[in-house]
Amino acid sequence: WLFAIFLIIVCFIWGNSVLSSQLSSEISMSVGKFIASIFGTGDSTTTVGGLSVRKMAHFIEFAALGVVASLLFKRFLKNKGIYVLVLSLCGVFVALMDETIQIFSNRGSSVRDVWIDVLGYATGCFAVALICFVIAKTKNKKENND
Repeated sequence: WLFAIFLIIVCFIWGNSVLSSQLSSEISMSVGKFIASIFGTGDSTTTVGGLSVRKMAHFIEFAALGVVASLLFKRFLKNKGIYVLVLSLCGVFVALMDETIQIFSNRGSSVRDVWIDVLGYATGCFAVALICFVIAKTKNKKENND
């Protein structure tokens, strides 16, 4: 099931990159208006609190991908070095492909977006690592007390 969720997230990310600039803008504005109705507006309908809806979306969707990829690869890759390598390369690959797809959909690409994507991905991976660390420490402490 983790692999299916992983594929769904990647298809969602890349599917949004295939959209035309106009359609992508319309979706961003709709999402921005919805979020702004909850949190207030920034300086335009595509920002909330001064943050771009598109940039927030990049970060959040890649953070979700980082969480799922961490759990998926942790389950199947037992060698820690290979796990870290595959996990890292996966995030960079998906981010670079995302921006490459946008070139072919006449939207252009952005190095800044790749950095936002990778930062979101790393944040998701870090969250999983932190949770696993806390669980392991709690488990070890409990075993030592018994």
